[in-house]
This record gives sequence, C-alpha cells and structure tokens, in this order.
Amino acid sequence: MIKDDEILSVFNEIFHTKFTSLEVYRAQVPEWDSMKHAELIIKLQKKFNFRFKASDISRVTSLEEIKKLMIKI
Repeated sequence: MIKDDEILSVFNEIFHTKFTSLEVYRAQVPEWDSMKHAELIIKLQKKFNFRFKASDISRVTSLEEIKKLMIKI
C-alpha cells in the first residue's frame, strides 16, 4: 500500500515545501515545471519500483492524480 506521507515526502524534498496533504496542484506550485515534474516522476518510480505509462506522465496535474495512477498500476 502506498501511503500519502511517502508521496508527500518525495514531493516536499524536491520542491522544498511542507505540504501535508495530496491536495497539491501544479498551478499552486510555481516551481512545478516540466523539469521538476520529470524529477518527481523519476524519484517516485525509483522509490516504489514501478513505471508510469508515458501517456499518463504528462497529463497529471496533482499529487492526488499521481497516487491514483500509482494504485492503478
């Protein structure tokens, strides 16, 4: 089971933030550009040992969506 706090830990480390909920959207975080998005995806894939589908990577706009994809895989 993937825990919210594990995803948040990776996100907060990359973006130097302290979010406590997965209700985080790209529009809220100015630093969440394409490069940081790629870094986030890569770190999550390594940490949880899985792969996102390429088509899913570019369309996610929140941590909640990322978790849903992770659970679905």
